[in-house]
Amino acid sequence: MARSWSCRGTRVRSGGDRCAANVPPVGARSWWLDEALKADPGEPCPPLAGETAADVCVVGGGFAGLWTAYELTERAPGIDVVLVEADICGAGGSGANGGFFSCSWHMVATLCHFFGEDEGVRYAKALADQVDELDAWVARHEADIEAHHEGILYAQAGEWQDPPDPEGQKILARHGYADRLRVVEAAGARRYADSPRFVGGAFTPDLATVQPAKLARELRRVLLERGVRIFERTPVKELLPGRPATVVTPAGRVRADQVVYTVGAWAAGHPHWRRAFAVARDFMVVTEPIPERLREIGWLTHVGIADSREMLYYLRRTDDDRVAIGGGAMGAMYDGDLDGDGPIARFARTSPRLAEVPARGLVWLFPQLEGVRFEAAWSGPMDVDRAGVPFFFTAPSGNLHAGLGFSGHGLAATKAGGKTLASLALGADDEWAHLPVVGPPLTLVPPEPLRWPLLQAVSWLMETGDRREEEGRPRGLVRRAAQRVFDAYCAARPTSAHG
Repeated sequence: MARSWSCRGTRVRSGGDRCAANVPPVGARSWWLDEALKADPGEPCPPLAGETAADVCVVGGGFAGLWTAYELTERAPGIDVVLVEADICGAGGSGANGGFFSCSWHMVATLCHFFGEDEGVRYAKALADQVDELDAWVARHEADIEAHHEGILYAQAGEWQDPPDPEGQKILARHGYADRLRVVEAAGARRYADSPRFVGGAFTPDLATVQPAKLARELRRVLLERGVRIFERTPVKELLPGRPATVVTPAGRVRADQVVYTVGAWAAGHPHWRRAFAVARDFMVVTEPIPERLREIGWLTHVGIADSREMLYYLRRTDDDRVAIGGGAMGAMYDGDLDGDGPIARFARTSPRLAEVPARGLVWLFPQLEGVRFEAAWSGPMDVDRAGVPFFFTAPSGNLHAGLGFSGHGLAATKAGGKTLASLALGADDEWAHLPVVGPPLTLVPPEPLRWPLLQAVSWLMETGDRREEEGRPRGLVRRAAQRVFDAYCAARPTSAHG
């Protein structure tokens, strides 16, 4: 039996119980991926050795790459697709996230700010449609991904947290989608799960929770059944333009008419994408099975929950009645160095303090769960930009395509992104090739050595400001001023080709 660590609260100031959490050491793999591999390790996919050719080479075995390969084989049966992955499929952020297959109705005002109202709503609707499509995909492929299409509560956990955005509500009403994001009062919020913190919020039915690593592995299974050649433990050393383009790996090469580059946060190591986004690590923990405790708090469904702090918590139930929770803090990576062995990189991957933050958050949101035991902790990479949307870019050669920048909103966005990347690789002139996110990065982040201290400072100010509010203390003048500056930066009009 796995060792567990308990979380017991202590009374602090006027903010109520805070959990002085002891969590397990942060694992090299996520709990999701460990569980998925135990259930079914899948057919072996050895590294690439030697040279091969393909119609399309997909670089990256996360959700964006897997959905792209799936969409290519869906539209062009018989197409020769090779997928290369530096680790194993689902080992990066795709297998370490919260498993929220979600729409973006809650951020529709932001989308409209950057793209204009009609295009912002069109993109939000495209993402919401993916949630319904997932249901059909699961049934068609008999995929065991523990999917529950029951929605999410965006909770206002205290008067100090922002209420639902009225501008977003007006936009949805103008376009006939008012029912897709419903404002709820305290009693309505507490019907989903009885937190004494909840004072209101908003609910949307357009979200499914899934076991994310199982989704990645099931996608892998379906692709192998369709004849896609997958080479795992095959990092890419170089992309050589040309007709065909060449993907160079340590022990081989792939010559392909089209190349799709979908390596997520690891793209920050490529000079061309170094300023497309910053890279950070988010942390998650998962409890032991607690079915009786869940009944005590009335969390009887698989509705997901997120609160409305600056560094939000997100949490959901698992099929075996655990709670998985993440957020509240993050570790910034210097110059996007995800695989480095320096002290900053090690801290951002394995920090016990950062892992304790979501553990404390669970007991802060639900004091009834004091004493709950945690069985695993892990971190996952995020590509962070101010807009919070991906971008899809085609190089001047016309046969190199990138889909990057999913910024922690990736499950539904990568499914839609797979459609976009397939359209670009196939030369299709359709709705997916003309989504408003198609184009170069919407915004740029500062270069190093400025980026890491700025991101670290903003993260610390948000985290500690939220904690002070929890305890009934004001955020403080410095934190409020820094937040206003950061909000103004995020709201600034884009200066890239999208602008």
